[in-house]
Amino acid sequence: MFDLQLDWDLPAKISSQDTRHVLRVRLTPKANSPQLPLQMAIALDTSSSMTGNKLEGAKTACRTVMGQLRDSDRLSLASFATGVSALGDRSADPNRLEAAINSLQAEGVTRTDLALTWLQEQLPPASGIARVAVLITDGHPTNRQGRTLEDTTPLVEGVRNFANAGITLFTVGLGDAANFNTDFLVQLADRGCGGFLYADDPSQLEPQLQAQLSRCQAIGFEDVQLILTPLNQASVESFCRYRPDYLPLEEIAPNELVLPPISTREPTDILIEIRVPPLNVHQAISEQEVLKLQVQGSGMTPITAKVAIAHTQSYKAAQQVNREVERDRLGWDINLNSSELPRSQDPNRTGELLSNIQVAAYKSGRTDIMQQADEQLQTLQQSGQLNPGQVTGLLRDTRKTGNPNS
Repeated sequence: MFDLQLDWDLPAKISSQDTRHVLRVRLTPKANSPQLPLQMAIALDTSSSMTGNKLEGAKTACRTVMGQLRDSDRLSLASFATGVSALGDRSADPNRLEAAINSLQAEGVTRTDLALTWLQEQLPPASGIARVAVLITDGHPTNRQGRTLEDTTPLVEGVRNFANAGITLFTVGLGDAANFNTDFLVQLADRGCGGFLYADDPSQLEPQLQAQLSRCQAIGFEDVQLILTPLNQASVESFCRYRPDYLPLEEIAPNELVLPPISTREPTDILIEIRVPPLNVHQAISEQEVLKLQVQGSGMTPITAKVAIAHTQSYKAAQQVNREVERDRLGWDINLNSSELPRSQDPNRTGELLSNIQVAAYKSGRTDIMQQADEQLQTLQQSGQLNPGQVTGLLRDTRKTGNPNS
């Protein structure tokens, strides 16, 4: 089912101190792995602020998604504003659904809470089907009177139910990022184990949604669990999915992770930071087992491996860095900093985050990210605040971690 590849960032230097290392776990699906049929639900914001190019760009993207579906796929679509209006199901009557899309008008307020409820209702539990929800919006969530919700925590926490039910949630910020809450949409996507898309130019929504649909159609494995058991007094400190794109991971129990749906077309990389204790003075200088990991899931034979790290007394040998893993570790650091940017209110902290991104991007060779961070530092120094569109664009771009072989 999977080929398992394990790589450390560098060996452990023998000393009296604990050391921290990053292990990359790569899961590569075997050739000809079957893909799952897809059931997708899209909730499209049609509040009054969507008037014009934003609504037209969203309509175009939805029509493109309809045309890209396979015979085994299903699509449900609804508009939401003051309420939710179900537009239909593509498998039932595609012509009627397309006509409903074409007739959409922008009016009302932005009841994101109702849209999230509708999305979950459209994707009931089903085995052997990849279920994906997409929320497209250009504004802040509001109450029924149109007032912006000051506390979005209940909505974010409610999205845990998506992940628990096996639903993957993607969120889309459309248009000027000053008009929507980037951090809120990113938190929804992270809790929903999906991803965040940003189309400041509404015409760019179509290719982004098209590319994301293609990736969802390659899903072959769901409910895959990664069980981590530290050995010899080592400990697991943190983890993330780094590829096919960056996504924070949460435990369902101590050191137990449910991975987001896994593609049959590209590797999935998990980065794990491990605290490695010093060797006992009576131990021979060699490798030390620090972790047992198990990959398991419904219908698959579990894969188990014990992971050892090499110890060395040589300073030179301890600096023999695996450049690929180190580049990924730096990319992880970039994303930790960029994810904090939208919620930073302190200019000094914002400057520190941008500087961290700039340095890590320079070391990892990501010149595009380095240039974006530099531009934002200059903006911050000149005006004392950042352009929301620049911040959101940087966050979007840092999560695109690229092909492992590039």
